[in-house]
Amino acid sequence: MIRTVCVSVVLLAAVPATAQTITDGSDATVGAEVAAATTALLGKGLKSPAEARYSRLRPGKAGAVCGEVDVTNRMGVHVGPRPFVADTGSGFAGILPDAAEIRHPSSMAQYQGFQRILALLAANCEG
Repeated sequence: MIRTVCVSVVLLAAVPATAQTITDGSDATVGAEVAAATTALLGKGLKSPAEARYSRLRPGKAGAVCGEVDVTNRMGVHVGPRPFVADTGSGFAGILPDAAEIRHPSSMAQYQGFQRILALLAANCEG
């Protein structure tokens, strides 16, 4: 019994607690260091960064990193991939807000953040 508990503790300690998963191997497209910086930057604004699933990472046209992230809702269920943009040089990253978020921002600062995300997405990730 004690041996089983010790082995379980060792195995749990070996698993990183904050691992953020890139599900499709697209981190090779931007490089491992850029991918790590991007996921860390975007993870700062997530409620459960360890649960985030990243995909379709690619360099943007104006220097940012584009991709998709699947985050969990308050019930812990993944909600489906949403586009994101991360400008590691300026330390800014964000997920494309949905229509309800844009129509009803909780503050002027949140609205301005949404506008910055939309502008970065348009400059880097579209077309």
